Amino acid sequence: MTRTLSHNPVALACLAALALVAGCQREDEAAQRVWLGQWFSLGEMRAFEARRGCAVGLYDLVTGQVKSALPVTDSVDGMQREIAARGAAALDMPGQGADMAMVAMANHHRPTGMAMRRAGLEARACMTELTESAFRHALDETGTVLAWDNTRGALILMSRAAGYLIVVQGEA
Repeated sequence: MTRTLSHNPVALACLAALALVAGCQREDEAAQRVWLGQWFSLGEMRAFEARRGCAVGLYDLVTGQVKSALPVTDSVDGMQREIAARGAAALDMPGQGADMAMVAMANHHRPTGMAMRRAGLEARACMTELTESAFRHALDETGTVLAWDNTRGALILMSRAAGYLIVVQGEA
C-alpha cells in the first residue's frame, strides 16, 4: 500500500519545516538593490550579507542625493510624521551625526528610535570588518543622512562625504 503525501505526517512535517526555514531567509542583494534604488542612486555593491536574523548591504553612491520618492525632513518630528504617513523617511540634519539623530528620535518617539537601534545591533551578526567600519563611520560622521524603512525594519545611513550607503536590518 502506498501513502500519499497528505497521509504521511513525516513528509508533511519535513515540508513544513522547509517552508519555515525558507521563510526566514532574508532577501538577496538584487532584491535589496531594487527597493533601495527607488530612493538612492546606487553604484557598485561593496559588500552584502544576509542570514536568518540580519542583513547588511554596503553600496557605492552615484550621487549624494535622496530621490523624491523618499521624503526627507530636517527634524525628528517631521521624520516621525512621514514614517507614520508613508512608512519610511529620511532625516538630513547638517552638523549632526546619525547616532545623535537616533538618540533624538528615541527621545521623541521611543518605539521608532529603539527599533532603529535594535536594527543596528542585531545586524552586527552579518557585519564583516569592512561593513562594521563603514557603519561606525557613518554613525559618527556629521552630515550622514539617516533613513528608516518601518516596513522592512531597515536602518539606512548615507555617507555623502565617503560616497557610500549602508543598510542594516535585524530580526524581521
